[in-house]
Amino acid sequence: MADHLRDALAKMLDQYDERRRAVLAREQKVRDQDAAFLAGFAELRRSVVRPVFELAAAMLAERGHKVTLAEQEYAVDAARKVTEAAISLAIVPSGAAAPPREEQAHLLSISTRHYNKTIWINSGTQYDTGPDAKGAYSLERVDREVVEMALVKFIAKLVEA
Repeated sequence: MADHLRDALAKMLDQYDERRRAVLAREQKVRDQDAAFLAGFAELRRSVVRPVFELAAAMLAERGHKVTLAEQEYAVDAARKVTEAAISLAIVPSGAAAPPREEQAHLLSISTRHYNKTIWINSGTQYDTGPDAKGAYSLERVDREVVEMALVKFIAKLVEA
């Protein structure tokens, strides 16, 4: 009888161990994909977005516009509140009053949406850019041309207002 118990428990525990290994492997794969996505965004921000934003900022500043460039890293705090990685360009047109801090109409932001591994381009009006209704792009689709087009569209709205 002891052999039967030993065999039954061994079989059951082997199956449990196999399921547990599969779960751990899936969890590690997700962590690896998250890390690769965030690293890809960091590279995109450094090599594509920042140079475009800096060029535009210099041109705007030469004409008397106030420009601020800000970046933030992806983070999760103790309460599990997520802060997405982002780069933002805030513009106050020459002769215009600075907008209230909570107003986003003067802010172009390119940020991660790590939960679905997309890049969100927000030009001050929620859901107004990008190939779909939410302004979301795959990381691979965001290149210099996409950033420049979003920036030109954003600045055009500012100077028309």
